[in-house]
Amino acid sequence: MTSARRQERPSRERRSAAPPQADPIADAVRFLAHGDRSEGQVERRLTDRGYPAKVVRTALMTLRRFGYVNDDAVALRVAQARLTRHPMGREALTAELKAREFSDETVTRAVGAAFAGTTEQAVAESFLMSLPPRYTDLSRESRRRAGLLRGRGFSADVIETVLGSKVHDENAQR
Repeated sequence: MTSARRQERPSRERRSAAPPQADPIADAVRFLAHGDRSEGQVERRLTDRGYPAKVVRTALMTLRRFGYVNDDAVALRVAQARLTRHPMGREALTAELKAREFSDETVTRAVGAAFAGTTEQAVAESFLMSLPPRYTDLSRESRRRAGLLRGRGFSADVIETVLGSKVHDENAQR
């Protein structure tokens, strides 16, 4: 892209301001069409677009009434999708949902429902079964797998249970 064309493009700041006769509900619906969003994300989006607080509250009430905003349902869908695509521990899943601006109560319910019928240990074991081995040295492979589980937010207890106490002892000596 040439520098002349870059200059013609309006800046993000000018585009984000709400036009004088803009429709906050239409803006919110367009935002929601791109994926699951929490009520907090929608509220922040409308506020950032320049809508007054009263208009934002009214729009959110309307969106809730029509079922476009439902934090419990969205948080559960997000939690289940994340566990399916990217297996992780409860704490990591909790942190991801909180980053999406869901309330603490909503996060607790969604994480509990996402882990219903399974345990962190079962999720960790399933994840490890999907991994091809990289190293022929079993000790090195176990350390690699422990690191992968730690990176996905599994607790030391779960890692020890899944991989055995031998790996945990080796890591403690390092």
